[in-house]
Amino acid sequence: MSEVDYSHQIAFPKLSEAEVEHLARMAETCSFQDGEAVFQVGQRGVPLYVVASGAIAIVDESRDEPTTIVVHGPGEFAGDVSLLTDRPVVISAYARGETRAYRVSQENLRQVIQEVPDLSDKLLEAFQARRIMLERSGFVGVRVFGHLGCPELTLIREFFDKNKVPHTWIDVDTPEGRASMEAMDIAPDQLPFVACNKGSRSPKPTVARIAECIGLKRPIRTEPFDFVIVGAGPAGLAAAVYGATEGLSTLVLDRFGPGGQAGTSSRIENYMGFPAGLSGADLANRGYLQALKFGAELVAPVEVKSMTQEDKIHRLELDDGQIVRARTVLIATGASYQRLPVEGCERWDGAGIYYSCTSVHARTCRDGRAVVIGGGNSAGQAVMFLADHTAGAVLLLRGGDMRKSMSDYLARRIERHEKIEVIYHAEVQAVEGNGRLEGLQVRSTRGGEGRKIDCSAVFVFIGAQPRTDWLPPSIAVDSKGFILTGADAAHSGRWPLEHREPCTVETTCPGVFAAGDVRSNTTKRVAFAVGDGALSVACAHVVLAEL
Repeated sequence: MSEVDYSHQIAFPKLSEAEVEHLARMAETCSFQDGEAVFQVGQRGVPLYVVASGAIAIVDESRDEPTTIVVHGPGEFAGDVSLLTDRPVVISAYARGETRAYRVSQENLRQVIQEVPDLSDKLLEAFQARRIMLERSGFVGVRVFGHLGCPELTLIREFFDKNKVPHTWIDVDTPEGRASMEAMDIAPDQLPFVACNKGSRSPKPTVARIAECIGLKRPIRTEPFDFVIVGAGPAGLAAAVYGATEGLSTLVLDRFGPGGQAGTSSRIENYMGFPAGLSGADLANRGYLQALKFGAELVAPVEVKSMTQEDKIHRLELDDGQIVRARTVLIATGASYQRLPVEGCERWDGAGIYYSCTSVHARTCRDGRAVVIGGGNSAGQAVMFLADHTAGAVLLLRGGDMRKSMSDYLARRIERHEKIEVIYHAEVQAVEGNGRLEGLQVRSTRGGEGRKIDCSAVFVFIGAQPRTDWLPPSIAVDSKGFILTGADAAHSGRWPLEHREPCTVETTCPGVFAAGDVRSNTTKRVAFAVGDGALSVACAHVVLAEL
């Protein structure tokens, strides 16, 4: 059987009679006339439709002419990951002939996914495979107009990639791109420009505006959650999975989307259970869907501005004005890399100097050479990825030992890679360029000798800084701003309770935990962050039992 045939079987399986009967018992029966819309692009809250008789055609309406992707017959079903994420659907569906179908609500669908493992696997695998096939089919989706290397465009595309929003970038520096601009009456001063589904237009949009345009944001309930997680990296997603599976009403808030810093890693090979490795984005997407499967909610992009406490309930104020109330809180906001300490380099931020490495960033320098600055695993994964997707890559290290903070297997690969040059004992003195970044002036930290490195992009992975500036004074941090937990919190003199010691990941504010890179004295590895997240759920149970 060919790979195409196998993929098609996974994406479009036929349900057994028993599976159809099981879903029918939880469904409403509905009928459609030939050509009648079953659901349409942009619609939210779409249920799962199982065809009883007739057929349902899935149609891509994002192109100039509507295109039928597939036709579902009896025993087949219409729907993809939008049914789990509760986002607006990106395609439309129409009845072919007189059609009768079983309509399974999203609530009942989630119950099936949680309680019927074999059917759950079939549905989840189909949902994910369908979205992948859709993206590879030439699906246009949201259209993004802009110049290659534009910082705002890069941010928009990174946001779409992280949140798995199908989109097409239209390069306005090409004749085809300029023609598309003229056809849509887009002025140059409106770039970057986002054309959403159903004709919504957003010139020079912020990420928050885009989220509204494509229906990602939604109101959050006002009743207290058992467990609110701030940050959707590995620690936050692991906590969401375990919290939801153990029956806690769980909400995840993130400033950008699922994945965190690990989500930008091109390849993670030392995470147990994945001997062939997987990308950070793939790991994040799996964790995100797993959390949704068990009933966790995720809202992004949204940022927590402040946190206070009222009658043992934690009150989080968001940047959009909403208030979230929680019985327990996990801080999993991670850390961001420090800016390159070179005068004037800020002019290149997002336009040649980057602080993460995704496929979006790699495309901006595919015909040139890239420089990576840093010595940790993130830097190592980035230089390996860039070496395979550009003309070549350079790794700059301030010290003389690559293995000081990098895994040995990664260091060995870098040393053997014919397209990677490693420069030890080096620091950047200046960034050069005229319109676009063109190179770096580098000096040896030992002898002071200088040299120029020609490059079209620089990726910086140095000096992680915790995202803790929004925390209340009741949460103690160390000298670098990382959160004190467990024994460190107890010994800080700031722990307020006498009847018990803080849990391993509990902060100096009872009921508030910290996990992952934001926590003091942690090892910056994905597996440790996942362990922290899982442990925070056990700690949450201790606190909830006291309320």
